[in-house]
Order: sequence, then C-alpha cells, then structure tokens
Amino acid sequence: MVDEAVAELARRQYGVFSRRQVLAVGVTATVMTGRLRAGRWLQIAPGVYSLPGIPPSWRRSLMAACLEAGPGAVVSHEAAAALHWFATFTSGPVVVTLAHGDHQQLRLGRLRQSTDLQSHHCTTIDGLPVTTAARTLVDLAAVVRPGRLRIVVEDALAARACRLEDVSGCHQELRRPGKRGMACLALVLGALGPGRVPSPSVLERRFREVLRKGGLPAPVREHALPWRSDVEGRVDFAYPAAKVLIEADSRRWHTRDRDFEVDRRRDREAQLAGWDVYRFTWHDLRTDPEDVVTTVRRGLALSSK
Repeated sequence: MVDEAVAELARRQYGVFSRRQVLAVGVTATVMTGRLRAGRWLQIAPGVYSLPGIPPSWRRSLMAACLEAGPGAVVSHEAAAALHWFATFTSGPVVVTLAHGDHQQLRLGRLRQSTDLQSHHCTTIDGLPVTTAARTLVDLAAVVRPGRLRIVVEDALAARACRLEDVSGCHQELRRPGKRGMACLALVLGALGPGRVPSPSVLERRFREVLRKGGLPAPVREHALPWRSDVEGRVDFAYPAAKVLIEADSRRWHTRDRDFEVDRRRDREAQLAGWDVYRFTWHDLRTDPEDVVTTVRRGLALSSK
C-alpha cells in the first residue's frame, strides 16, 4: 500500500517526491531508511527522493527544486518565463521562489526569497507550481535588461499570455521604493496601449538564427512586394533569385481578422506572380527548427529546377 501510494505520488511529480510527502501518506522513518538502503528510492537532495530509472528532464529538475525548497515554493523568474513560452527564454535555468524563511540556498537550483508572493500570483503549468504570467513579467524586470524586458512584455501581451491590465495591476501591487526593476517596468508599461508599435520582431531574429545554424544563405530582409510596385508593402524575408518569400507569421502582431485576410490575399498574388510563399510560426521555430531549415532548403531547390 505504501509503495503504491509513493509510486502514484511520483507519477504526478516527474518521478520525485519529498520526505514530508511520504510521511503524510503513512511511511515511517524505518520504512524510509529501508527503501533507501535497498536502492528502491534514491536521495537527490536533503529530504528529496526519486524512484530509480527515471530519466532526467528540465521539468523533473524544477519539481525537485520546489520540493527541496519546501511548501509554497514555485517556479519563477527565467524558469517561469520558459514555462510560459515567453520570447527569448528557453528551458535550462532552475529558479524557484519561496517566502522568506530559513532556506539560504538550494542544491538543486537557484532560490529567490520574496516577502510579497501571494496565492493569486501562482498557477500551475504541466503539474508544476509557477508564478502567473503577470507576476513573472514583474519578477523579470529585476533580472533582465530594459530592451529585453520590452520585447518580452510585448510578446506576452500580443500572444495573450496575459492582459496589460493584469501586468499593470501586479506592478502596482508589488512596487515599492527601492524595489529593483519597478521603474523600468513602469516605463515599458507606460509606452504600451492601443496603437503601440512593437519592437523589432523576436520571431524574425530567431528565424535568421535558425537559417544561419542550418547552413542556409541569409535572405533579404523587408523585401518590397515584387508584383505590386505601385503599392507600398513588404514581406519579412525573400530569396529574390529563387522567387521564394518567407513570412515570420506568429499571429502575435497579426491578430485581427482583417490582417489575416490581407495576408492570404498577398499569398495568392505572390503565387500568381510565380513566387512561392512559406510561413513559419514561433512554435515552429521553438519546437522543430530542423523542419524549418529543411522546408526552406527544399523550397530553394525546387525553384532552381
């Protein structure tokens, strides 16, 4: 019964569990010692255990760090930004926040302590406790440069990860004299609103990086519409000699139905003029960059025949 309860607990938590949790399901200290000595449980940090044979993963590391920090710990800052799929953040860092207490450091990650972490600042992603999108943006203001902060905030708002009023409300709730990053975030939020102009697309920069790493030649940026010289308009990228056009279409800035229809009309006009059009999303670039490279390479090869 005990082993079944622990196995179910581990299944929900990427194979890891804490001393506090197993005591709560009826495991005695004697049984715990026996399981560890027999190798049926593995200790990975003080008070944190794993079942053997569980492959390592970033999410497993996040859960283990939260368990090591103790009740109330949540994934935060750069790690939370990656869980929320914020632009420029990828899985890698293990950062958790806990209300001020006895902990000074973690073996399994980086610990940040907070005096203002509230329950409404927390949510769950993939079974992991994590700060909300709005709280994560406020936290990031203290650890990233202003230019990157603007990109991340704009990207999160356009992707509808949260609303401007959510971030503004969280900022107003948490700001206080001397709190790092609050003045910078206030400037970023003050510049946002109806009709704002996004900063240069993170998606486009990521696309150029993917092409470069894939060994493809650099395309022409902001290429004028070749079939409508009398009408102002540009496409994100082009290989003019191959008559290949590429749009970095994340649907983040193109959120209105009218823009969707305009994009599709432009695609039809391009095809009628003998140009091939390829569209890639932020999800494409983040999850399968190899397919993006393969598609562009094959498109260039087909055009040369």
